[in-house]
Amino acid sequence: MSGQKTDIKVVLKPRTAEHVRIYWEKTQDKEIRRRIPLQDISLEEALRQFEASRQPGATSFGMCIEADGDYVGDVWCYGIDEAGEQMAMFSFLIFEKSLWGKGVGSEAARLFCQEAFSRYDIRKLGAFAYAENTGSLRALEKAGFREKERFLEEGRLSVYLEWQGVSAD
Repeated sequence: MSGQKTDIKVVLKPRTAEHVRIYWEKTQDKEIRRRIPLQDISLEEALRQFEASRQPGATSFGMCIEADGDYVGDVWCYGIDEAGEQMAMFSFLIFEKSLWGKGVGSEAARLFCQEAFSRYDIRKLGAFAYAENTGSLRALEKAGFREKERFLEEGRLSVYLEWQGVSAD
């Protein structure tokens, strides 16, 4: 039943090169690529990007999403800017289609936002989703993101949302 939340335990774990390989393979799926804007990169480039994210001063950070102990997707932020705008961009992807609409994405987003705001000196996270991807939009809104604007990009209606962090001041 799509749209129904179940009692699925969602946790975030550190990513490994093996996760990157699985993620890359799973995201070659045509239905996933239609729903989510993904870079068209090789596995080797994906592994290079992963290694770069592990270096000091990296401007991206990601974690694995586990649901009931199974690896089901990734969540990450990129374009981390602690000095200027104090923001980063956020994205998530659940590649296990049987979990779409079950609350896994919104719970992973909520957990990751807490992690990002405790880890980085940022005040907000931005996110994009295709307007027709109502599942992603609903997950982002349930996690605390609010719609800021809609616009056409490459002929598709897109939505920009933001999540405002709580200042530690």
